[in-house]
Amino acid sequence: MPHHPDVGRQRARSLAGVFAVITALTYGLIVLGALVRAHGAGLACPDWPLCFGEWVPRFDVKVAFEWGHRAAAGAISLLFAGASFATLREPALRARLGRTLLVTACLLGVQIVLGALTVWELLASWTVTSHLLTGNAFALGLAFATRRLHRIASPRPSAPAVATPVRWTVAVVAVLLLVQMVLGGLVSSSYAGLACTEWPACNGGVWFPSFEGALGLHLLHRLTGYSLLAAMAAAAWVGRGVPGLSRLLTLGLALGIGQVVVGVANVLLRLPVEITGLHSALAAALVLCVALAVAEVWRAPEGAPAAAARQPAPA
Repeated sequence: MPHHPDVGRQRARSLAGVFAVITALTYGLIVLGALVRAHGAGLACPDWPLCFGEWVPRFDVKVAFEWGHRAAAGAISLLFAGASFATLREPALRARLGRTLLVTACLLGVQIVLGALTVWELLASWTVTSHLLTGNAFALGLAFATRRLHRIASPRPSAPAVATPVRWTVAVVAVLLLVQMVLGGLVSSSYAGLACTEWPACNGGVWFPSFEGALGLHLLHRLTGYSLLAAMAAAAWVGRGVPGLSRLLTLGLALGIGQVVVGVANVLLRLPVEITGLHSALAAALVLCVALAVAEVWRAPEGAPAAAARQPAPA
């Protein structure tokens, strides 16, 4: 006997809440990973999956950070598995979310392997950067699952049309953000955060002394950050009339401004742990915000600006 639609929507609403909690926990895990790096604790447990050959080792501050990061990752993995199982049991939800959950599960598997390789390869730049990117991608998968469940629980009318310039501007923001995330991971894993010790100049009053090695990574990270901020300002301007999207883009711009300010503070204050953690927290929030904005643009049909679409039809 088929379920009443209201029952299905209630289950979708409940599961959306569960996935929202898992997304928030994953966001916290990303920030905790940044604090592990900032404390120099990435190899506090020199083996994997054990720590000094034990599941629960003797703790000091660094071991507590690294082991806590692993334990939190394990708990989130179990929560995701349980929530996915509960979702896929419902045929209607399985049809709508099966692909999203499969991709997210694959990202989780890759992330676990990269976590092991980060230890086994002694914090090699490629493993640290890949671990950062995959962790953010896993958080995006969770956010998209949450968003889709919310839409099932509370169906919305057809989205207003979005002008082509808005689509292109948001796409540019997304590409620049991806590049900036890669550069940020390389700067962190290559210990290039203080390759430039001044701001807005680099060293000795020179703005661009060299684009080689760690100095080049640092300067590229700065320049991409400025470009990203300009692109986000443009996106917030051109998308200001699109319901829902305008709020995401405005929030993204605010996060971008905060990210630049915190990045400058990181240099001037010589990478304090608290500022480094805040820098990573803002970056992860910005990734979620921009990704949801891309999803809004992709969902909306291409056409005239939203302001025009909201005009009442002639009688």
